[in-house]
Amino acid sequence: MALFTIDRDKCTKDRLCVMECPMQIITMKNDANIPEPVPDAESICINCGHCVAVCPAGALSLSTMNVGDCTVINPDWNPGKEVIGNYMKARRAVRRFRKVPVEKDKLKELIDVASHAPSGHNSRPVQWTVFSGREQIKVLAGHVIDWMRWMKENDPGPAEAMHFDMIIKAWSYGIDVITYNCPALIVAHAEKSNPHGQPACTIALSHLEVAAPSFGLGSCWGGFISWAELTWEPLRQAISLPEGNAMQGCMLIGYPQFKYYRVPLREAKIYWK
Repeated sequence: MALFTIDRDKCTKDRLCVMECPMQIITMKNDANIPEPVPDAESICINCGHCVAVCPAGALSLSTMNVGDCTVINPDWNPGKEVIGNYMKARRAVRRFRKVPVEKDKLKELIDVASHAPSGHNSRPVQWTVFSGREQIKVLAGHVIDWMRWMKENDPGPAEAMHFDMIIKAWSYGIDVITYNCPALIVAHAEKSNPHGQPACTIALSHLEVAAPSFGLGSCWGGFISWAELTWEPLRQAISLPEGNAMQGCMLIGYPQFKYYRVPLREAKIYWK
């Protein structure tokens, strides 16, 4: 099957697909001056879809991506730097969640948005595991507490620096500062053999965090879970990722209990060269 097809009636021969292709595997050196793949293009294509996205006429379809199935970008929806700046600056790490579950469809839609984040060589290695419901999330938090107890005895330096003793004491009083009683937890993971896995998961989780407020949701990075999972086997077994995969981060998700009304001050440290 051909790598892509061209609707000759729509093609304006503007060469945009040729110039935009990151792998430079589209040419127009035929008599009809119509885009066509170079030899062995099928083995080189990274299926990024730039050629489909850049064509204003909608004339090109990949064998894996029909132009008619792709969402048309609405340029009128660009919020501008003032709106997007306010949105980004207003993002807060949420640690107080309402005691209501997050709908599965909403979580799926949020993850779908995050799945459009960039990845090296368009490898798209990110996979997702979602924990929904306080009981199983509390089990994960309990394993982290057990790890913290072990760290206090066996690696006291980091344990003291991160105040594990206070966290363990809070847990004994029913206060969870591991998952903050979140109703959902999203884990991003990838195959250990994929060199793009770690940065791709981090970028995807960052997209997810930024997108969450538009769904009415709050989020917070689950740093203690990610740290403990590196070495604590009971937690690894409880998370139970597919064989050969490595966890690269997780996000606590839920409906925020509180609203925020101001942007705290921040200062960017920039070194101009």
